Amino acid sequence: MVEARPTTRSTLPPRAGERRAKKIIVPELAGMAFQDACIVLEQAGFGPPLPRYIDAYVPENTVVSQAPVRGQLVDSTTTVELSVAKASWVRFLPQLYQEQGSGDNTMLHEYLWIFQQLHDKVTHNLDRLPQLFRPLETEPRFLDWLGSWIALQLESDWPEQKKRKWLKFAPALYSMRGTKAAMTELLEMYIGVRPDIRENEWPFEPFRVGVSSEIGLTSTVLPSMNLSHCFVVHLPMAPQDVSDDTIVRIHRVIQAEKPAHTTYFLTFQTDEAFVDLDPFMTIGEDSLADESAPE
Repeated sequence: MVEARPTTRSTLPPRAGERRAKKIIVPELAGMAFQDACIVLEQAGFGPPLPRYIDAYVPENTVVSQAPVRGQLVDSTTTVELSVAKASWVRFLPQLYQEQGSGDNTMLHEYLWIFQQLHDKVTHNLDRLPQLFRPLETEPRFLDWLGSWIALQLESDWPEQKKRKWLKFAPALYSMRGTKAAMTELLEMYIGVRPDIRENEWPFEPFRVGVSSEIGLTSTVLPSMNLSHCFVVHLPMAPQDVSDDTIVRIHRVIQAEKPAHTTYFLTFQTDEAFVDLDPFMTIGEDSLADESAPE
């Protein structure tokens, strides 16, 4: 059996202004399967371990030894080295090269471990390929990539759990895309509040001469609107509480989800304040100044 050469990796002292690494007790890993040992290290607060393949008379992929050893108190930034039992590729070579008596054969054994580790790393990723497409199981670095597959833009300020949640839920919205329910869910997802979407409505009445000739605060010179193609998106938020980035995000979601032939109007909670404005012109009243009015 080829024994591993245990080495303890020391870490440099922290620089000025940097936080000191957390101290963690190294757990017992010898005898575990390599994948189980990786999970135990992650839960303990360590990063990915450094595997080293050795010949050993134990089941393959079993951790034979570790460095640092069990119970040692080390920094959380310390890389744990694991000696893992493997059947060397040297067994596929002629018998002459399998003997480890000479120095050349020993170097050949060690040289083949390098390529075997690289090969196993690739095959491990291929074996877990289905997991990469599962939103709740994939690695965080693949979340944005998965979002691009379903045309879902994940915002950079979202926490990881929110990204995973909507990656799983978003495909269900495509079966009802362009509907009030889908737009309500998406807007709530992006801005954090549930909007009130009012179909077949428009906040202003068009000014039509001969039909309605009153000009007031609620009248606006607009073309005639087909209400069957209009809707109003009302947000229970004050305008001053909404940032410019949020406004851009809201319009981007509505433009992407609404039917192409429809028109929308965005309102906020305090939009009714415009009724306090005074008209600058009236029709049907004497426009001359009152002579009795004081100068």
